[in-house]
Amino acid sequence: MKKRLIALLLVLALLIPAAVASAATWYRVNTTSLRVRFLPDTSAKEIGSYRKDYACTIDKNYKDGWSYVTFSNGTQGYVQTKYITKASSYKAWIYKDDTSLRKGPDGSFQAIASLAQGTKVTVLSHGSKYDYVSAGDLGQGYVVNSLLSKKKIAPSGNESTGTASGGNYEAWVFNAADRKVNLRKNPNTNAAVIAQYPSGTQVHVVSHGETWDKVQVGGNEGWMMNRFLSTAVPAPTPDTGVAPTPESDTSYTAYAVTDNKKGVNVRKGAGSGYTKLFSVPYGAPVLVLKHDTTWDYIQYNGRKGYMMNKYLQLSKPADAANIETQDPSVVTPTPKPFEQYTTTVKVDQLNFHKQKGDWSSNVDGVGRLNSGDSVKVLEISGGWAKVEYNGYTGWVHKEFLN
Repeated sequence: MKKRLIALLLVLALLIPAAVASAATWYRVNTTSLRVRFLPDTSAKEIGSYRKDYACTIDKNYKDGWSYVTFSNGTQGYVQTKYITKASSYKAWIYKDDTSLRKGPDGSFQAIASLAQGTKVTVLSHGSKYDYVSAGDLGQGYVVNSLLSKKKIAPSGNESTGTASGGNYEAWVFNAADRKVNLRKNPNTNAAVIAQYPSGTQVHVVSHGETWDKVQVGGNEGWMMNRFLSTAVPAPTPDTGVAPTPESDTSYTAYAVTDNKKGVNVRKGAGSGYTKLFSVPYGAPVLVLKHDTTWDYIQYNGRKGYMMNKYLQLSKPADAANIETQDPSVVTPTPKPFEQYTTTVKVDQLNFHKQKGDWSSNVDGVGRLNSGDSVKVLEISGGWAKVEYNGYTGWVHKEFLN
C-alpha cells in the first residue's frame, strides 16, 4: 500500500507542473490602436498596430514600461505595457446558432468556424466587445461577448463547423533559423507540443488556415504554423557544426546598453548556451544584420555573432563614450548638443525624481507634477527626461510628457 501511494505521488508531481505551465496568462489591448515595435523604443520601426480587444501573452517585461508580447495571430514585438490589461478567463456557452468564431476582434475578420448553440468554450481573454476563446478542435478565435453565457445553454441539436480553406496536399517543414518546428495539439502557441520536426520533414496538410495548418506527420496529427511550411522541397543543408549566419536585405545601427554599463556578450549562436565570442562595450554602435524575436545577428569591428536585442537601442546613450568602430557600414554620429524644448505633462501626480530611477526620492519643494504643468526638457536618457520646473531640476518618465 505504501509503495502504491509513493508511486501515485510521483505521478502527480510530474503532471502538476506540466498542467500549470500550459495555462498562459492572457492580456487584451485596451486602446484603439496599439503600435507594436521591433525594439522597446518609441522611435523604433513599427511592425504593425492592433485594435482594442486583441489578445496577447507577455513573454517578458522590461524596465521603462515595455513588454515583449505574442499576439493571438503569432506576431511578436515590443509594446508599451500600459496599453494592455490582464484579462479574465472562464468557461462559457454559445448563446445561439451560427455564431462566428473570427480571426480578429471585429466583424471584418474572416470567420474560421460557425459555432452552434450550447457549444462550450473557454474564454481566454474577456474584452470590451469581443472575447478571445478556445473552441477545442475548431481552434481559437474571437466571439462577440454578448453571444456568450456563463450559464450552461441547452444545445440546439446543430453542430459547430470549421471553415478552414484548402488542404489535402503535401508540404515540407522549413525554418530559415535551422531550428525544429513544433507540432501542437491546438492552433495556438501555448498549446501542448506533440513533437518537433527539422527542416525537410514532409507533412500532409489536412486543412489550411491564415496562420495555422492542421497537418499529419507519420502517426501524429496536430497544428503547425504555416509560415514554417513550404510546398517546395527544401534543399538539403550540410551540417557544418556551426550556427547559421543569416543574411538580411536591410540593416541598421543600434547601440549596446546595460543597466550596469558593462559590456554585452556576443555568442556563436542565438542562445545563451552558445560559446561567447567577444563583448561589445556599453554605448558602442553595432550593425544589426538580422533582427529576430530575442537574438539579433550583429557585426562589431568586423566580427559577427548573436546578441540579445534587449541590450540594444536605436539611440546612443547620453552618458556613453564616443566609440569608433572599423565597420564601414556603421557611421558613428557626430555628437550634437541636445536641443532643449518646452512641453507639458499629460498625467496627474507624476513623480519628480531627484535622480533617474523609480527608487529616487522626489525633488524637495515640488514632489509631483500634474497634467498641464509646463516643463523644459534639458536631457533625454533612455526612458527618462531631465526637466526644469519652476526653477527646480529633476527627472520624470518621458512617456508621460506631451
